[in-house]
Amino acid sequence: MNLKRCKNALFIVFLIFSSWSNAQLAVPFKERYKVNVKGDMTIIANSVLNRIDKKNSTNMPFNDKTFETLSNDEMDMEYIDIDTDKETFSSSSAALFLKNEESKKIIYAGLYWSATYKYESGYKKGDDKFVAFDKTREFFDQVLVKFPTLKEYKSIKGEIIFDGIKDKNLKEVAPYTVYADITPYVKELENPFGFYTVANIKATQGTLIGGSAAGWTIIFVYEDLSMTEKYISSYDGFAGASSEKVDINFKNFETQQEGDVVVKLACSALEGDFNVDGDLLMFSSSTNTSLSNVKTGTRKYSNFFDSSITIEDENFQYRIPDSKNTLGYDALITTLRNPNNSKIGNNAKDARISFKSSGDVFYMFFCALNIEIKPSKIQIEQPKENTKVVFEDKKFKLVDKTTNKEIIQKPSPQTIAENAFKPKVDETETSLKPEVKAVSKSKDKSAKPNTSSVPSPTDIVANTNSKHKEKEVAKTSPEAKVVTSSGTINLEKSENLFAQSNQKQKPVDTKLVSTTDLKKDEKKSNSPENSVNNSVKRLNNIDMPKGYYLVANVFNERVNAAKFMMRLRDSGLDPNYFTSPQNNFIYVYLDFVNTRAEADALRESKLKNTYFEELWILIVNITE
Repeated sequence: MNLKRCKNALFIVFLIFSSWSNAQLAVPFKERYKVNVKGDMTIIANSVLNRIDKKNSTNMPFNDKTFETLSNDEMDMEYIDIDTDKETFSSSSAALFLKNEESKKIIYAGLYWSATYKYESGYKKGDDKFVAFDKTREFFDQVLVKFPTLKEYKSIKGEIIFDGIKDKNLKEVAPYTVYADITPYVKELENPFGFYTVANIKATQGTLIGGSAAGWTIIFVYEDLSMTEKYISSYDGFAGASSEKVDINFKNFETQQEGDVVVKLACSALEGDFNVDGDLLMFSSSTNTSLSNVKTGTRKYSNFFDSSITIEDENFQYRIPDSKNTLGYDALITTLRNPNNSKIGNNAKDARISFKSSGDVFYMFFCALNIEIKPSKIQIEQPKENTKVVFEDKKFKLVDKTTNKEIIQKPSPQTIAENAFKPKVDETETSLKPEVKAVSKSKDKSAKPNTSSVPSPTDIVANTNSKHKEKEVAKTSPEAKVVTSSGTINLEKSENLFAQSNQKQKPVDTKLVSTTDLKKDEKKSNSPENSVNNSVKRLNNIDMPKGYYLVANVFNERVNAAKFMMRLRDSGLDPNYFTSPQNNFIYVYLDFVNTRAEADALRESKLKNTYFEELWILIVNITE
């Protein structure tokens, strides 16, 4: 960082920080949700503002975490907008994936969105003067959310926790925070696991004093009878960090009488900068009242809020876009390092999370605590062996083999089919073809098609259609490279699907697997699938209804299959999938019929003129 930049940054920090010296707690933190449950909590989150320049659209991830990186008040910040919906001006996605999803039931989902929003757009005049370009400031308490498997957005109106435009100390930055309970919407879903997209979050574009930032966080609490019992409590409010610490007190629980005490923390904050130190998150309890600094594998204790979204000790990669530097939005969940119960011990009855800053300016608005309180003795009931999966009324059902009656109050058959044969999570995406295109549901010829090449989990879809700048995408080469208008991007290494498990992943090969390689792998695993010709294949002895499947793509990594299906749904299609037990590949198909003639007709008609890329027929459980 050059001297001039350093002086300007320090001056801006001083202006904002000095206004908080006597009044840092704008809205006291209050308990929003509390439960004792056999289960756990997790979060998903993403930002909705990003830098834009001549080489990159806002939909391209920003990953610069070097000392020389610019801060968000030195960049032109504009909306991320990953979808093709003309009704949205901002949108980003994040995925909820858990282990053993069939045993988990979502009992609470809380959505927060927050941003700095003094006016619609502004620019920097001189070294330290920020002025409005568009002084408009609209209502910000309503957003759009697209839930997993749904094609349309739902309008969500929230409760305003804080609006900084009304605060004399914060009106120049005007941060706000809004909360909405989306539990009813999540409970209505047949499958709550997958990608959530949040759109139309308002924020200041361009530049703003202290920088413009925006994002969203969803906290999920779920029940799983195979897990230990937890005390879970979430708080929200609004506080700007200063030299005086702010405390959030958690009470009315008791840790187990013996053994290791396991604690998880979750937080969200606005405007923590990567290259400005001084922000601290601290923890104390009734068994150790001394404040201990919290740190993770990616977050230093001296710069805890550093413009990142992390799950345990890893950057949360299952996002679109998946920026490692969010330029001002923080969200995290982490297990507290508690060796020998040194920070919180047995029989503890209260705990405290505190934060303060001696340099960086950030605004905390959400915090949650999860403490294991006693072991579980209840085991979940395993599926009985006298069941089978059938396909009726255009959906999968679990039925009793003896009576052929549907078994209700069980996990969805698709979930059973997937989890019965879990794909290996340390392998990368496997595709039968390097490029995939889908037809936009819009009839407007000027609308941009949803065209995407399928990258590795850690790569953003380089050709996601930006409303700021259109990009052309060429076919990937055999070396698995994506060619964009900004250059050639090498696909990155895959990371563990279950980042929450805090397991270290192994480096893996990222090249796309060809049809020849796929066939070799299947032969090694004694797969009954044999190529009939280039467009027809066969798969026998799997627990799926017999018939002819119109397959669009095959994957080795579940998150990529989910991303691909999400793009197809956005284009008006209705994809489905199953997992092969022979090779653990995930087959994404667009239709299922009972006769070869019907399958040939659908393939030749390009699925009745709705899908113009390659389709092939997979014959399942039929011997011809």
